[in-house]
Amino acid sequence: MNVTHTGQVTYSAPVSKGIILLRIKLTEPDSVDFKAGQYLAVLLPDSDKAAYYSIASSPSKAGEVELLVKEDEFGAGALYLYSLKEGDSLQLHMPMGSAFLREDSDRNVVFVAGASGASYIRSMIHYLDESNHLAHREIHYFLGCREEDELLESDYMHALADKYQGFHYHPALSDQEDWDGHTGLITDVVERLMPNDMSEWEAYSAGSPAMVKAVADLLIANKSLMPASFFSDMYTPEI
Repeated sequence: MNVTHTGQVTYSAPVSKGIILLRIKLTEPDSVDFKAGQYLAVLLPDSDKAAYYSIASSPSKAGEVELLVKEDEFGAGALYLYSLKEGDSLQLHMPMGSAFLREDSDRNVVFVAGASGASYIRSMIHYLDESNHLAHREIHYFLGCREEDELLESDYMHALADKYQGFHYHPALSDQEDWDGHTGLITDVVERLMPNDMSEWEAYSAGSPAMVKAVADLLIANKSLMPASFFSDMYTPEI
């Protein structure tokens, strides 16, 4: 895989349990044109392999990209990115992926993420906020994690819900008892809260392949979502 960009780490710190935010300033070239929801490849040094990550930042930040990296002692990509310090350089190939936010659409949107899949959704929500699109659409964001300290940017998401009447944030935990919010499988929460007729909606989902397929099956079979309006790089429903 060829190198399209080189970058330099400017920030690396934990943002939730087991996940760091890595900020990379682009150096050659010094910007990238991408769409919210696309991903990139990190080329691993001394290897012909690459690790793939959603671009977690908004396209409005053309001079840098942000990655959310889940700790994984057996994953070569995670081990490499966790080892990087401020000032270190790395090589990238981007942008990639066709499951990006449809900017020319004004349809209502449901986002469904499981744990680290939130990085895919993060780029789109930040972009919608910055471009003032949250003011005129109905947006529901479902984030499923095991415990509360795994939730990503909950304060920011709650602030958006206070700011925009049509933005709704639905975190759900599967393994924590002292929690007064939604519990159980995220698909069950989606089924309970979303309307039965979603034929005019769009859906974006990321997480484990099994979770994403379950979300697609639920929305299409039970909620009348059009298969062509379901977007994920993990799974594409039959049309």
